Amino acid sequence: MHPRPWTVRGKVLGGDRPLIMGILNVTPDSFHDGGKLKTTAAALRRCAAMLKEGADIVDVGGESSRPGAKPVSEKEERKRVLPVIQAIAKRFPDCPISVDTTKSGVARAALEAGASIVNDISSMTMDPAMAGVPKDFQAGVVLNHMRGFPGTMQQNPFYQDAPREVRDFLTERVRVLVSMGTPKEQIAVDPGLGFGKRLEDNYSLIENLEMLDAIGCPVLLGHSRKSFIGNTPGLEKSDRLHPSVAVAVYAALKGASILRVHDVKATAEALRMVGAVRG
Repeated sequence: MHPRPWTVRGKVLGGDRPLIMGILNVTPDSFHDGGKLKTTAAALRRCAAMLKEGADIVDVGGESSRPGAKPVSEKEERKRVLPVIQAIAKRFPDCPISVDTTKSGVARAALEAGASIVNDISSMTMDPAMAGVPKDFQAGVVLNHMRGFPGTMQQNPFYQDAPREVRDFLTERVRVLVSMGTPKEQIAVDPGLGFGKRLEDNYSLIENLEMLDAIGCPVLLGHSRKSFIGNTPGLEKSDRLHPSVAVAVYAALKGASILRVHDVKATAEALRMVGAVRG
C-alpha cells in the first residue's frame, strides 16, 4: 500500500507522501478545541499557523461530531463556517479547503464560498441530496464510516470483523457516489475511528489499514486526540499528543494518503524524520 494521489477540482494532490489535513473547528463544543476559535480573525490566524507548520489542506467544521454531540441547525452551521471559508479562500487562494458537514445545503454554500472538498462523516447517507453536490464543483470527497449517529454511536457498537465490514460499506458508498457522477479519483475513504467503534475495533482498523486500499481510493485517517487513545491502557492521563503522532507515523508507514490532525507541526516533523530515514 502506497499513498494515492487525490484529484480536487482538477488539481492532483499528494501521491508521493501523506498529505496533512489540519483541523479547524469553529464550534463551541468540539472535544479538543471547541470554543477556542470564536471569531473569523482567530480562525484565520490558526489557519495561517497550520499552513506554516506544514498543513496541505485545512478542514473547517461547524458542527461537533464527538460522541454525544447534539446537532445544530443548517442556519447556525452556515453562520459558523461560511465567513471562515471565505476569509481563508481570499487570504490563501491556493489552500485546498475542506468543509466537514453532513448537510447538502452547507456543502454547496461552502463550495461556492471557496471550499474544494466535502468531508461527510456519514458517507453522504444522512442527507440524500448530498451525493449530487460534488459533481457540480469537481469537488474532492471524504467518505467516512460511521455506525449510528454522533449522539448515540458509542452505545454498544458491535462488529464481527470491523476491517471487512468497514471496507464493504465504504466500497458500496464509493460505487453510489461514482454512479451519481463523481469520478473515483476525487474520492477518499476514512475508516471512521471512534465513530461507533469499540476500542479493539479502532486498533484493528489501524492495523489492517491495507484492507481499505482494495477500494482503490486514497485512505484518510482521522485519529487525532480521539477518546480511543485516552482509553488505551497506560494513556488515561495523556494529553494524547504523542500517541496521536505515533498513530500518524504508523499509518504513514502503512501507506495512508491523508492524515487529519490537530497537531500539524508535530505530525509534519515526525513524517519528515521518517522520510529522511527512508530516503
